Amino acid sequence: MTGKLVVGFAGLAAFIGYCLWRGQSARTAKQEVKEDLGRWEGEGGNVPAVATPAPVPVPSSSFPAQSNVRH
Repeated sequence: MTGKLVVGFAGLAAFIGYCLWRGQSARTAKQEVKEDLGRWEGEGGNVPAVATPAPVPVPSSSFPAQSNVRH
């Protein structure tokens, strides 16, 4: 009976230790992501270094191609 009790406590302690270890590794990963994101935002994020013109469509002219005549 005491042997089963010792094995049961050992298993419970191992399970609790595993859960704590996984929780700590998840917390560490979350902290690393926050640091990377903070560094990325500090560098300007996804804002381009050079001003990029917006792709605005150019309207076609209503005048004939090689004539000074208006419609």
